Amino acid sequence: MIYYPYLRGRMYDLLALRELCEHEQLGSKIVPIIEPVRDSKELQQTVNTFCEHQQPFSLIANPQVSLYGLNGDAKLHPLPDLSEASFFHPGAILAPDFSSDFLKTKSNQTSFLIAKNYSLLKAYKNTRLLKKINDVFIPEEARLHQIVGDKAISLTDPLAFVDHVADYALLDDEYFQPASWWQQVDNYHGFGDYSMVGSHYFDKGMPSRAIAIHIIYVTADGSLRIHHFVSDSNETMGGQKNKFFESLSKLVEWAPAHLKGLNDTPALHELLNYYNQTKFPGLGNVKKLSLMHHFQLMNRLLGIKK
Repeated sequence: MIYYPYLRGRMYDLLALRELCEHEQLGSKIVPIIEPVRDSKELQQTVNTFCEHQQPFSLIANPQVSLYGLNGDAKLHPLPDLSEASFFHPGAILAPDFSSDFLKTKSNQTSFLIAKNYSLLKAYKNTRLLKKINDVFIPEEARLHQIVGDKAISLTDPLAFVDHVADYALLDDEYFQPASWWQQVDNYHGFGDYSMVGSHYFDKGMPSRAIAIHIIYVTADGSLRIHHFVSDSNETMGGQKNKFFESLSKLVEWAPAHLKGLNDTPALHELLNYYNQTKFPGLGNVKKLSLMHHFQLMNRLLGIKK
């Protein structure tokens, strides 16, 4: 079973991936798919690190949520030539700007197509292109699955979307992963998701009255769940540091009983250690550590799968 986390190229997502790769905590069973959103040094450094460690990954050739793809080859932070890299999977989104050139491969490479639009996918149903593509990522919809058959890999968004961060307090703890990490069902041969980041993309973050820490964990029966630790003093926009420690104190209280064994990761320890400090690490670092915890956990789970 292979896990394909789908991430936009935000800075702290990339920092998490790079650090995990440097410490050999991704491995061959976790294949990140990155949809670039910035011509950034973080993207360049992350791809270079993947190349140094021969970490399997994919880059979306025609990103749909940013202007990155409109800049052509004139990049301030150009990426290395990946055409000969066997661990690289050319990837593209089936969208109006799709071109078969996006998925050109060498003999030792496999290609990824992201296909969430039924009408477009149906138009390619009997084409040579669809027959040549190795894997097609689709939502778990029968009509899409019928078209792509055994090429299907599920791509889901397990994170509930809320209008306000404070609303996560109403959810508290929820089932996270529709696809069972130990046994994919319904003739999918892998699973992908948007992790704890979610599929909704906002170019610029909006100020929030509340702060939430999201922690994914595995239960005794193998289910993946996500717990939301939300601040309490959410009447005004101010007091970000105080709100962070309100959220963190809830995590510190909850963790000993729930985050043992496989759930006890290095990233979780680093996050919990902030409780004994006075410094607010910033929301970006909190997100980075939460994401790293998830992938460290998935690396462990997929490593023990028989």
